Amino acid sequence: MTAVKSGLMIIDQHRADVRIRFERYLHQLAETPARSQRLLFPEAVEFSSAEVVLLESQLSSLVAVGFDLTQLGPLNYAVHGVPADLEGVSPADVLHDLLSVPTASNGLDDAHHQMALTLARRTSISYGEVLSNEEMDVLVNNLFGCQNVNYTPDGKAILCILPQQDIEQLLG
Repeated sequence: MTAVKSGLMIIDQHRADVRIRFERYLHQLAETPARSQRLLFPEAVEFSSAEVVLLESQLSSLVAVGFDLTQLGPLNYAVHGVPADLEGVSPADVLHDLLSVPTASNGLDDAHHQMALTLARRTSISYGEVLSNEEMDVLVNNLFGCQNVNYTPDGKAILCILPQQDIEQLLG
C-alpha cells in the first residue's frame, strides 16, 4: 500500500512482478537477448520425444531469455546457463513447463507471449513474500515503467485506489 494524492493505492506485489517480468522477457525475445547465468555444475535434463521436437523449434527463443543448452543425446540436454532471475527454481522444471504450454497457432508473437508469461509466472515473487522498503520502491518504480500498469498479461487487476472520501466514510 502507498499513499497517493487521491487516496490509498493497493498493489498486488505478485501480479506487479509478473507484469514487470513478462514485459522484460518479451523485450528479450524481440530485441535484446538476456545474458545467461552460468551454472557451477551443469544440470542434465531428460525430455520426451515430443518435448525435444518443441525444444529444437524454440531453442533460439530459449537462448534469447538466457538458457544455455547443449545436446547430450537424443533425449538429453545439459543446462549450462539459465536466465539470471531464475533463483531457487529448478531449470528442468521450468523447461518442462515451457515445453508443456500449448503451441501457439497464431505465429511467433503468440509463442513469445506464452513463453514470456510462463517464465514470468515461474520466476515472480510469491504471494505473502515480505519485501523490504527498498524492494517495494524498486517494484513500484519498475511497475510504473511498464506499458500497462493496471493489468497482468492475462487480464487480472494489479492495483486499485481506495479514494480518500471512502476512507473518511469508513473511519467516520
